[in-house]
Amino acid sequence: MRPRSANEWRDFWRDGGERELHAQLDEFAPYSVRIATLLGSGAPERALVGELGRIREHELAAPADPLRDAEVARRIRAWFPGTP
Repeated sequence: MRPRSANEWRDFWRDGGERELHAQLDEFAPYSVRIATLLGSGAPERALVGELGRIREHELAAPADPLRDAEVARRIRAWFPGTP
């Protein structure tokens, strides 16, 4: 079940959500809180792809890799409870 309230989110995050998300993110793992914020707000996959692209460009100073960003975003959405 997808956490909906602030209390459910805190419980989910504390009880393994943070660790599990971190494992899904690979090179983006240090930015798990940013990604979690998008997930918690119900952002669509395209928003995740966009944020991963911004992280890649501005934080990692790496070349654009939209296919890799889309792959990671799909994996995150498939993992997150209650997302289509």
